[in-house]
Amino acid sequence: MMRDIHYLDKKSVAYLSEALINHYFSKPEYTEIVIVCVGTNRYTWDALGPMVGSRLSERFEGNRNIQIYGTLENPVHALNLQKTIAHISKLHSKAYIIAVDACLGQFYKIGTLQLVEEPLYPGSSLDKQLPPIGHIHVKGIINNHSALNHKVMEHTSLTFVGEMSAVISRILVKSSQKIISGLVPVPQLDNEASSHLSSAT
Repeated sequence: MMRDIHYLDKKSVAYLSEALINHYFSKPEYTEIVIVCVGTNRYTWDALGPMVGSRLSERFEGNRNIQIYGTLENPVHALNLQKTIAHISKLHSKAYIIAVDACLGQFYKIGTLQLVEEPLYPGSSLDKQLPPIGHIHVKGIINNHSALNHKVMEHTSLTFVGEMSAVISRILVKSSQKIISGLVPVPQLDNEASSHLSSAT
């Protein structure tokens, strides 16, 4: 299922965060949240994901329940996506994964945010064959699908992309705060067991 709404719509944060929360609680079996923000810091039109990642990294710094991959400083892009997915699979095997990316669409849909209840296929609007990531994903339509030349893409407004990243960040903060309450607790060793292990070493 896909839900979409323009990022300037006053209901966008409430609408998409509620949908994201409902998707998680339809099958609440995960121990943590991982948010993967795909994109690069080299081009404005592909910086939406890293901008979101940087905002979330600051917001959730020190929060053990949420891990952020893909920031302006350390982006997740085509060249390291496969390695990042393998890393996440190894370290966060029971994580609820939310992916974020920019995409292209029809001209009249520029500025629309889409919440899609399936994995993200990064670069699909540019016909790139990259591995899927996420249980659900958020996309922001940043330009016209027919405008596939770099001269047009380079004129994507940094302010526009920044504003969209702020709204997506608010959606993810709002929904993550609710989802945390439904995460499955990680089993902890009780005091007796931990004391036994300590004395045995």
